[in-house]
Order: sequence, then structure tokens, then C-alpha cells
Amino acid sequence: MTSKQTILFITSNGTGLGHLTRSMAIARRLPESYETRIFTLSGAAPVVGQLGFPVEYMASLATPAGGNPRDWNRRLSTRLEAVLAELRPAVAVFDGVHPYWGLGNVFNQTPDTIKVWSRRPLWKPGSNPGALERERYFDLVLEPGELAEERDRGATVARREHAFRVRPIVYLDRDEMASREDAIAELGLDPDRPRVLVQLGQGAQVRGALERCLAHLTKRDDIQVVALESALHALHDVPDEVVHLRASYPMSRLYRAFDAVISAAGYNAYHELVGLGVPSLFLGMPRETDDQAARALYTEDAGIGLGLASPDAPELEEKLDILLDEGERTRMKEALDQLEPLDGAGAAAEWIRGLADNGRPRREIDRNVSGGFKLIRGRFLPPPQVAARLVFAYARSMLPSGKGRPVVVLAFGTSEEELRSQLDSILATSPYPPEQHLVVTDSMAFRTLRDTGVGFEHVPGPGHPERVAEGDGKFIKRRLSLILSDRPRPLKALAIGEVDPELLEIATKRLRIRT
Repeated sequence: MTSKQTILFITSNGTGLGHLTRSMAIARRLPESYETRIFTLSGAAPVVGQLGFPVEYMASLATPAGGNPRDWNRRLSTRLEAVLAELRPAVAVFDGVHPYWGLGNVFNQTPDTIKVWSRRPLWKPGSNPGALERERYFDLVLEPGELAEERDRGATVARREHAFRVRPIVYLDRDEMASREDAIAELGLDPDRPRVLVQLGQGAQVRGALERCLAHLTKRDDIQVVALESALHALHDVPDEVVHLRASYPMSRLYRAFDAVISAAGYNAYHELVGLGVPSLFLGMPRETDDQAARALYTEDAGIGLGLASPDAPELEEKLDILLDEGERTRMKEALDQLEPLDGAGAAAEWIRGLADNGRPRREIDRNVSGGFKLIRGRFLPPPQVAARLVFAYARSMLPSGKGRPVVVLAFGTSEEELRSQLDSILATSPYPPEQHLVVTDSMAFRTLRDTGVGFEHVPGPGHPERVAEGDGKFIKRRLSLILSDRPRPLKALAIGEVDPELLEIATKRLRIRT
């Protein structure tokens, strides 16, 4: 293994790529003398691999075959324990708004690693109750900056003095963007008409807003309308006259191709568009914690863009017309160009580098964690009422009818075409629904797997540093055991392609790995 110090980034699953983007933005600004690794619950993990970061993915609780909260958190602990034992990182940075108690369990057992919570502000007032009490899982808090900070009425405001604060974090700087001419050519767009990009993400309310935007914009023959799908979800039923762009990351590199953008007001897209000087209309999407409405409305009040509090706002078409006015866009662009650079990623990287090099006194985790979770024999355990619900969910998953017991499908070293065709054949003859199948694979064909409706877990593929160091066979066997731990005993195990019989034997056992 390398003698370089390692920084581990851990991200939760989200509706977009914000957690991953902030982590990669910091990671890419660390000196080459540091190793970086990313452990993520986001289905956008293939994007991370494509950008050259070694990544390990674990399916989040809400995915098919995810199981019940108790066992999922146990699996999270065992997976992270393995990763931390392999890497022995100097610093582990978790980006997410709700630290899992499975994370707390393993963090408590790694005193030599400095634990940092990268905690985005602008929470909705009253949202995410109890999450801030889990600050005790960490040694330090990093707060990415927020341009709409003055509108922040969320719970993190009262804890701001305890955080290391930086400017807003974006993936690219302006000087890394393609020129206008190069971006237009790369995307194959019309250089003779203004170009308007619509990037709203996914979800039921998003579909309605997308349809309204495209219907209104395509009435204009003098502009070219472009719709961008996300890395997590494909766009369907895009009108013929609209240019349909497949997911491209980082899309911010090509923003100079567009005269205007209509976007969701999530942290990542918002700060990229504002920071890179693109006239935009922001729609506040309904989210559990992120106060997108406050962010969108601040933009308009600050004169740096247009904003609506919700995607179904009746004024949407009116705002689109304002955005299409060349004079208004010029005014916005001039205001955007007056903003200071959004360079928080560099400052965050320098701070984390200092922690890795120098360390610092780290506060001890409170022996009685507020919010109900208590430290007992080295583990964070839920209060009785929560424990009762988890036990009930676990008992339901073990019903003798087979409900909750997965059909495990192993697929290593297969092409995307072979994976899809053989998985289709398996599902066509299986008496069980797709979501009761758990595919364990080293393929990064996540979109193909999502399209089939199965649950899936990923083993880092060939070339992953820890897999190379340990050897393919041993590494896969150990990861497979961790993936299948604390699940109901599989109904059966199937193989796609050539699979070591010992792996099939592991997959038919009911594993209980205690940490």
C-alpha cells in the first residue's frame, strides 16, 4: 500500500449530485501527495469512477432489497469498518445532512482518524430534527458557504460558530470552462441562435415544470431549447424540436455554450451557475431539508438572477419571458461578474490538508448522545421506542413466506450487454418480483440495473487500489460477505457469466457479521 496520507470522503445518497460534487471538488484540490478515496451511497458513483477517483458504492436503505433500518445500519458499519481498516485515513469527511447511527458506531472505534462533518447550511426551519445532535459523532464541522446565507432560518445557524466556514464550494473554476465556441461545437448546438438549457432533475413535480418550460420555450423559433437529463434519471418524451442532452459531468465545463439556464435551486447547480456567471431562472424544488425556495427567491432579490419558490408557480411562463429578454440577461451577467470567486473548495482542501499533517486535539464523543442514541459498549444504540420499530421491521423481513428474502445474482467481469440480457432472462422466469432480486456486481452499469428494478450492490472493480493490493479473489469474497451480512438468508444464488463456486456458496449462507 502507498505511504501517502489518505483522505476518505463519505457521502450520503441524495436527490442529485450535491454531496458527491462537494467531496470531489475538495478532493481534486488536494495535492498529489495525498491519496483520496470516496465511499458513497449515491447511485451516481459511476460518475466518480469516470473522473478518476477510486470509489466504493453501497446501496442506500431506500433502494430495492435494502432491508430494514437496523440491519442496513449494521451493514454500513461493517463496510465502513473494512474500508477504514484498509485505508487508515488521516481524515474522514462525511457529506450529508443526516449522519447515520451506523456511521457513528464505526467512527467511535477509529480514534486515530479525524472525523469531519461537511454540513451544508440553509436547512428548512424545523426540518431534520435531532440530526444536529449527531454532531458528536465528529471531531469537527466544515460548513460550505451559501450565497443566500442571510435567508437561512434553519437549525445550523445556531451552531455556525462551531464550524470551520468557507466560501461556497463548486467543482470548477471559471478558467477551467471551455470557451463559448468550443462548448457550442462540442455539444453540436446552433451557433447562430441563443441557446437555453433546461436542467431540473427528476421527480413528479419536476416533470410538470419541465413540460411547462419546454412547451413555452418551443413557441419561440428564434432560440434553441436544450434539455439535460441527470446522471441518475433519464428524460423521456422530450419534444422533437428540443435538443436532448445525455448526462455529462461536469456539465459546468460547457455552460458558456448557453445564453440562459432554467435550473432547480439545489446547492450544487445554483452555486455553479451563479459562480460561473450564467443568467438563470431558479426553481425551488420541494426537499425534506434543503430550503431551495429561500435560495431561489434570494437570487432575484439580490439582482443576480430570477427565482420562483416552487416548480408549479403560476408565474413560471412570465419569468421565462423575462429570462429570454436580451437586455435582462445582460443586466444579470453584469451583476454576476461583480461577485467574488466562489473558491471555498480550495480553502476546504487546505484546511483538511492541515488536519492530516498536523492533527489537532479532538473532542470526545459525549457518553450520552442527545436525541436518544446512547453509547453502550462502544456502539450507538437507539432508544427503546425506536429499537422496537426496528425489531418489528426485522421480524417482518424474516417471515417464512419468503417475503424479504432475496434472490442473489452474482455478476463479475461481465459486459453491460451480457449483464442486461442475462438479467432480463432471469427476471422473465423468476416467480419473484424484480425488487426481490439482489445483484452483486463489479460492473458500473448502474443505469441498466436501475432500469430493471432490481436491487444491486457493487464490489469495486479491477484496478481499484485495494482490490489490486489484496488480490481479486480474496477481495471479492470479503466484500461479498460484507454485502450479504445481516440480511435474510437468500432464497437462492444465481450467476451471470463465470463465477467462482466458492462465491455462490457464500451467497447461499445467512451471514451475521458482528462488529
